[in-house]
Amino acid sequence: MAVIDKSLFIRQVQAREEMYVIFCAATNMPLVVCDPDTFDDQVWIFENEEQLQKFARPYTEMKILTRGVRFLNKDFLAFFSSLHLIGINQLVFDNGENSVPTRLELTELVNPPDYSKYKPEARPVTNPNLQLTGLYFMQEASRQVDKSEKPTVGELEEEFASNLVRARYLIPVVLEDGPGTVAEKLKNRKFKPPLLKNKQGDLLQPIFTDQMELQKFARGQKMLAMTVPFAALEKGMAKGVKAYMLNPAGFHVLLTLQLLQALPKRFPQLMEENAAK
Repeated sequence: MAVIDKSLFIRQVQAREEMYVIFCAATNMPLVVCDPDTFDDQVWIFENEEQLQKFARPYTEMKILTRGVRFLNKDFLAFFSSLHLIGINQLVFDNGENSVPTRLELTELVNPPDYSKYKPEARPVTNPNLQLTGLYFMQEASRQVDKSEKPTVGELEEEFASNLVRARYLIPVVLEDGPGTVAEKLKNRKFKPPLLKNKQGDLLQPIFTDQMELQKFARGQKMLAMTVPFAALEKGMAKGVKAYMLNPAGFHVLLTLQLLQALPKRFPQLMEENAAK
């Protein structure tokens, strides 16, 4: 077997003008692939659309809808860095027909964020385990096939649900106009949450797993974000809201009041552990 010079390959990747990444249409996020032998959590990358479309065919047959997203060189670093936030540990580069794909650990291209200098309470909110298990769950749950053809969906839902309970969340608010400092407006509750509406006219309140997801939603609008644990979500739901929408620009999962009340009963040990932190 030929030995791959990874340093040379990395320089070649960094010098590319563009690359194509396969995304899942149901999550608006990169398609995550679990290697059946090593259990690495992978994202696949292609030199052109033809390679991507060939790779996507088996997923189309499984009713997992995909699309290709083109990235220019100037966006490579931001994209690769963002993969740390969704729990990816390996990149797989398709080198074309009759060529063996090249696997790189994500850390060989970009370092993970280092929050060690921050006090625990000041560290940015990140939930890579929640993101990763949510993506796997939504990729499988969204398939338009009979439930008997989705034997792993129950196990995936269990992992995702347990990570929902473990997580901390960002709840955005928009400060009211007028006099007063930010601190004064927060103290006097001079703010309101942004709201969404579904096709039925129900109000939904967006919340987020991390700052990247919040920025995708805010699109330059000025929003502050309050950090809350799962146990505080019920209290933080705005009046008249039907449900939270977790990561509207990502896997967009609904967290209803009934779900917020049911999960603590389902995972009492996790609730106790989180309360002790």
